[in-house]
Amino acid sequence: MKIPAKMRTYCRKCRSHTTHKVSIEKTRQRGGGRSKGQRRKKRHTKGYGNKGRYSKRPISQRSRTSKTTKRVDLRLKCETCGKQWARSRPRAKRVELIR
Repeated sequence: MKIPAKMRTYCRKCRSHTTHKVSIEKTRQRGGGRSKGQRRKKRHTKGYGNKGRYSKRPISQRSRTSKTTKRVDLRLKCETCGKQWARSRPRAKRVELIR
């Protein structure tokens, strides 16, 4: 997917359509570095005793299917006021910015 490096879109702070500089948001883990299920598991498995559903053996790698694409978040920065926010895009195998 080709995305322009500058995009004219609505700015909530300026309350008008302005030119925005576009950059691709770097992927990082959120929520303390873990997903909600992993945070719940860590809280549950603290201490002694039976671990319940978390004491079962993990699913083998073969039985899981992995996704072939990633969702991309764009970082939009207003050129007049400097306000920036993220906008997510649909799945794509490859994303590049057109200068």
